[in-house]
Amino acid sequence: MMEASGRTGKLLSKRNIIGLCFGVMILFVAAHKPVLNFLAGQLVYKDDIKPSDAIVVLMGDRTGERLMAGISLFKKGYGKKIVFWGGPVYWKINRSELCLRQLREYGIGPESVAWSNEKLSRNSSQDEAHVNINLLKVIGAKSFILVTSDYHTARARYIYAPLSGNNGMTMYVYPVQDSTVKLREWWDDRQSAKTIFMEFQKTLWYRLFE
Repeated sequence: MMEASGRTGKLLSKRNIIGLCFGVMILFVAAHKPVLNFLAGQLVYKDDIKPSDAIVVLMGDRTGERLMAGISLFKKGYGKKIVFWGGPVYWKINRSELCLRQLREYGIGPESVAWSNEKLSRNSSQDEAHVNINLLKVIGAKSFILVTSDYHTARARYIYAPLSGNNGMTMYVYPVQDSTVKLREWWDDRQSAKTIFMEFQKTLWYRLFE
């Protein structure tokens, strides 16, 4: 009799565990959209920008939208120079060639630009940051606006904040909406999912190991 009672108790316990797991699954399915949208939102940082000595445009997008935003800010008087790393992109072609061509099409000549074709030891935001900070030091900039894709702004700020602070520079972060990457419901789009998921990984890596 006691053995049967014990079996009944174990069966109820298993049913309770299964029921709890099922309930958690239902809750996750119901809540995953706002949670995932919230997490993507944590990748974005934005400052109230002010006119500065320079506009630093980070490389990495495939559309030229980051540089277009930098051009727009420059034409509105938010910076005296456009700064970027223009190193190798493919074979004998440097990013600077593509960027300077884009700048020329909008009436901005090389005299308004500071760039470096330096080859990075690692193709990383950290190494790019050191190049850009050195360029800012060369032109004597004490303030700059950091322009990058919206999903990249929080990590970029995390990387640049100590570098700018250690060099007595004031930094403002300006997010650019990337037309190829959705921040809301990003999991429904393959390109967006790949980009956002990779940004989560890189953000975690920088926080833990860099």
